[in-house]
Amino acid sequence: MSAVESNAHGEQYYAGDHNDSGARYHQHPKVVMLPEHEIAIPQAADYELPEVVALHPLYDPTNWPLYNLRYRFRDYFAEFWGTFVLIFFGDGVVATVTFNTTNAASAYLAITFGWGVGLAMALYCCMGISGGHLNPAVTFANAVFGKFSWRKVPGYMLSQFLGAFAAAATLYGIFKDQFDVFDGGNRQLMGPQGTGGIWCTYAKPGNGKFFSVFSEVVNTAILLFVIYSIGDDRLTPAKHHLPIAIGLLVFAIGTCTGWVTGYAINPARDFGPRVFSTILYGSDPFTFGGHYFWVPLTMPFVGACLGIFVYQFFILPEPKPKKD
Repeated sequence: MSAVESNAHGEQYYAGDHNDSGARYHQHPKVVMLPEHEIAIPQAADYELPEVVALHPLYDPTNWPLYNLRYRFRDYFAEFWGTFVLIFFGDGVVATVTFNTTNAASAYLAITFGWGVGLAMALYCCMGISGGHLNPAVTFANAVFGKFSWRKVPGYMLSQFLGAFAAAATLYGIFKDQFDVFDGGNRQLMGPQGTGGIWCTYAKPGNGKFFSVFSEVVNTAILLFVIYSIGDDRLTPAKHHLPIAIGLLVFAIGTCTGWVTGYAINPARDFGPRVFSTILYGSDPFTFGGHYFWVPLTMPFVGACLGIFVYQFFILPEPKPKKD
């Protein structure tokens, strides 16, 4: 049965479901019963703080400026910072192996491992708030199949692209001197002193457009197919460690099948840093490889929808029994 309780102000809120023994299935600090388009915003008075700590003006963020605004848009802030962390670690490891050539033989393994761990850390930052999409293709495909509200799609995508751009700019500040040491201050997209691959993906020489498209579609489809599998509580879900499981999935994709195109599998991961890189290389990031940029920008959307469709069409676990 459901329980409605009152807080210190006499306001009623949904307190969770109880079974017949009185045990609570789920508990939330305060979720006021409001229309779908409104958001319940917890206030400082709804929480008990230690008496000594409560005296510190910076302890409780609900007392900081613009709290209501920050809470109302917290999903978008979570996607921004989650994507920032993803790109910070992912492009960061590519920059590191580019400039530090002492372990060149294991460079690609370091890249795939760095991206996998970076994704896991990013998901820990935001999954509990926004769902941890961090990928416009994931957001779009979930909306197509009714798993996500179309109303939030533009804001999620914008947050993801901006987070990726901001992370690329931050990384350039960290590695600026190493860029100068590596190329003598003459920024080159490709070649022996080329650094364009730090920011975004380009197909390997000899890899044509058709098979590059095929690679991005299939790898993104596998990404969504397996994410749905490990998150489905009717199968063997990765409860309590979803970020680690998804990070290992991306590590596997990169290590096994991602080499030929750099496995963008995420338009924000590729496009945000690509836009930033035009500051360094001019229009080359968009014209190189016969305007290759459209492949990692568009094909993950196709692959994500394909992955969810295949999973829902062919993987049919026993339905969960309804609770009395």
